[in-house]
Formats: sequence, structure tokens, C-alpha cells
Amino acid sequence: MKKNTIINLLLGAFLTAMLPACSNGNSDMDYSVTITLDNQMKHDSATLLVLEEGYNKLRPCGTVGKTGNSFVFTGQTDAPRVAIVRWDNDSTKPFYFVLESGVTHISVAPTSWSVTGSKQSAEYLRYVNQRNAIMNLRVATWQEYLKMAADSSLKSDDEQRMVRQDSVLNDSLQRITVERINRGDAVGRIVRERYGQQLDQEHMRMIK
Repeated sequence: MKKNTIINLLLGAFLTAMLPACSNGNSDMDYSVTITLDNQMKHDSATLLVLEEGYNKLRPCGTVGKTGNSFVFTGQTDAPRVAIVRWDNDSTKPFYFVLESGVTHISVAPTSWSVTGSKQSAEYLRYVNQRNAIMNLRVATWQEYLKMAADSSLKSDDEQRMVRQDSVLNDSLQRITVERINRGDAVGRIVRERYGQQLDQEHMRMIK
């Protein structure tokens, strides 16, 4: 085999490895993601990016315009991958989900979202809901504390109880985050990217 032919084959293999999540020619890898926005969210275009596993870099997989209230992305992925949607308004936080082969429908509102068709995105949403539930309990605890402090009904026993309760809730929040990160899948990578910096040193040491 000629030297140039060998080089071309190696180059082709390299380029194939570099393009795992947008197009690969295998129908089993096809994905279709429809993201429907709440009427309150005003965006005209959206860009899909995926995280390259070996290089820890984001690679764009296309920008699409809005049809009705929805954005539709199609392509191919050889494995579940961390995906990010950036809206045309740069001031809006990007939206994270797990890109998988198959058909995925995501509905996004200003303070919540739902997903069908993507098991790992559903797992990520389950974590987010658990996190929000714990955070709401912490907020309620400190609202009670502030109310009692304001009307002078706060006693030492009440304060100690609330501090203990908040400590338990914070530990639960940190533990579910560590547990999710340690699974080492695409969901864990999103959780680490978005919430890992909120771990204290004790729980940070638990990450494998």
C-alpha cells in the first residue's frame, strides 16, 4: 500500500473520531431534539453544542431558527453526551441536557422544564427536582428563623433546631451531588459542571 494511501486512511479515522456527535452515517445514531419554549421566553435562534469527551471542549452542532415556539435539532451521536443549548440572548443562562440517539422532546419554562424520550435527561431532571426540593426546605427553614427573630419569639432551642435542620439538609444536598457525579456518566458530568463548585471540602474529597 502506498504511503499516501496509508496517511489518508489514518487521517480519515482521526477525523471520524473527532466528529462523534453531529454526523456519522449510521441511522442507529440518529437523533431529533425538539425544544419547545414557554410563551414568556423570547428567543429567535438557538445553538446546540456538545462536549467532546477526550478533549473537554464544546463543539457546535448547528444553529437553528424558531418554528412556532420550538427549535428542532437533528444529527447523529455515537453515545449519550453532555449537550448545551445557547439562546440568541447571551444574557440567558445556557440550557443543559443529555443528547442521545432517538427522539427527544423538551419543554422549557422560565423556572422549570420537562423531557420525554431521553432516559439520561430524565435522570438529570430527577436530580434537579431533588435538589430544588431540598433547597426549598432550606429556604423555608430560614424564613421561619427570620420571622421568629423579627417578632422576638425566637428562642435558643428554636435556633439550635433550625441550624441542625439546615445542616442536615445541606449534607443531603451535597451527598446527592457527590453520588450523581461519581456515576461517571453524562448526567454526572453535567452535575459536576453546574454544581460541583458548590461542594465543601469534605464532600469534594468524596468524588472518585
